Amino acid sequence: MTVRKTKIAVLDLTCCTGCEANLLGSDASLADYAGQFEVVSWRMLEDEEPADYDVVFVEGYACNQEQEEILRQARATSAVVVAFGTCAVSGNIFSQLKPENFEKIKASVYGPDQRTVTQFVKPVPSVIKVDHIIRGCPANVGAIRKLLDDLSRHPVSSRDLKVFTPDYVARIEGHAKLSVDFGKKRAHFYPDEGERFVEALVVGKPFLNAPKVHSRICGICPVAHCLCSIMAIEKALDIPVSRPARLLRRVFQCGQMVQSHLLHLYFMVLPSMLGIHSSLEMTSRYPSEFALVKSVKKAAEEIFNLIGGAPLHPVSLTAGGFSKIPDRDGLLALHKEIRDILSNAGQLAELFTGFDKWPETVTSGHMMCLDAGSPDEAYPLFGSMVHFDGPEPFDVGRYKDFIQEKILPDHPAKIGFLMADRPVKTGALARLSRYSTGLNSAASAAFQAASIDFANPFHNNVAQAIELIHFLEEAAKVLDELEKEDLEGAMADRKKIREMALGAGGEWPKSGVSAIEAPRGVLFHEISVDEDGNISYYNIVPPTNLNLSSLDDEIALLLRAYDQESRDGKIRLIEDLIRASDPCITCAVH
Repeated sequence: MTVRKTKIAVLDLTCCTGCEANLLGSDASLADYAGQFEVVSWRMLEDEEPADYDVVFVEGYACNQEQEEILRQARATSAVVVAFGTCAVSGNIFSQLKPENFEKIKASVYGPDQRTVTQFVKPVPSVIKVDHIIRGCPANVGAIRKLLDDLSRHPVSSRDLKVFTPDYVARIEGHAKLSVDFGKKRAHFYPDEGERFVEALVVGKPFLNAPKVHSRICGICPVAHCLCSIMAIEKALDIPVSRPARLLRRVFQCGQMVQSHLLHLYFMVLPSMLGIHSSLEMTSRYPSEFALVKSVKKAAEEIFNLIGGAPLHPVSLTAGGFSKIPDRDGLLALHKEIRDILSNAGQLAELFTGFDKWPETVTSGHMMCLDAGSPDEAYPLFGSMVHFDGPEPFDVGRYKDFIQEKILPDHPAKIGFLMADRPVKTGALARLSRYSTGLNSAASAAFQAASIDFANPFHNNVAQAIELIHFLEEAAKVLDELEKEDLEGAMADRKKIREMALGAGGEWPKSGVSAIEAPRGVLFHEISVDEDGNISYYNIVPPTNLNLSSLDDEIALLLRAYDQESRDGKIRLIEDLIRASDPCITCAVH
């Protein structure tokens, strides 16, 4: 007799997706409970349809009436509702969006008349009754595991009612929709994610607050935002950074690249390649491959914990260096762990470099990446110059001279074009197109074995697979260098940094622009600081905003190339193209 399993759903509202990503971690993975539960709905990992839940984990807060209604449906069918993570429990830092200041904050980012997805901030317990609260940013993994263990011992069932969620594109980070006109062979992919207005939330706050706030833009790439924010502060206030601190940051950002690429390739892209409905299904079908994936993810998590001081949003990074330095023995153990993984590195990329069934299409975007001209870099990661259209790079500080952010009607994300409305392509494919000779040895071998077409946006998946190996190698290489350094030199006293920065002469406000290669491409942060040490202006241009400028054109070209495909076949091709660009919608609306 077949025993009915408890049906679990993971529901994301307005959030950074970090708590969801943590459910795939090495300490509290839902995949470890496949024998006890049936995961019936998880948009980030599987094609989503109306479903009946017994237990629902809710990440994020409700930002409009539609999300309130989704919560009410979830409560009506679920025996157990779990609010997990600080955003779901209290609204997190975004609870600052009060009704009395909402219009002012919205207008400062988008202008007074722009329609926004976000209308308010309501934590889950303020909308529906919840049975369990799991606190933390991200949600405490020990509490998650304890609850899953309890539910596995004491199965629950509930009313047979289905929850209807919006028609979002599945297996991408964040909420976005797709509108297709098959007759005109056109489509529009657009964010439908609640804005959090982080640029406005930091204005008037001490400059050292910015990195903490901005790491919470995204739970997939929090390190990139935190580092880019810190580097903008250092640029504005002329704060020096020691070599040990720079090396530790480099390892940290390598871990960020590995973590993000791994999640995208193996949990979002691979199901389509293999014709499988759900990423979780693959963990049981391909146990040896996913054992390797899990070991790589564990190494990335250890980089986050060891160098960042937390499993997700960094707490030990600060302007000028680190408020706490990692243990040297821990770094040595991490170094050995990464070296052991690299002995099987080829397997990480083979599924993608050996795949020869990518659809044929082209991108209209102009390739953009940072310069890799510093002595420490042969492949771009940090940089003060940016490349596009030709051999001469442009100064990052002049980004507004060559990037134009557009606010479109009824569109919650700004779109970044090159001047004259030229679309942009940034990310792994752009980096590899210019700097393939800077790859480390195993990644270089994977690149030589692959047949990458840099004009084909689907090949961004292949480029990410090669980069995954490269950044593991890079982390190991930099850890080699760190063994010769005095780690105490990476320490920075926040109080002294503030005193030094505010004691500098010259005119106020002081401004700085930084750029970093995030997993999805070039990320810009700009800050202005007044003489009291408070932020007077902040602007962020994430890579997804840039990549959105070319995506609709790419879809149109794809529809023309595959005109004879069935309607369902065209939808699958379009969604796979969207996934190949690896959009981060929470970054896009930030």
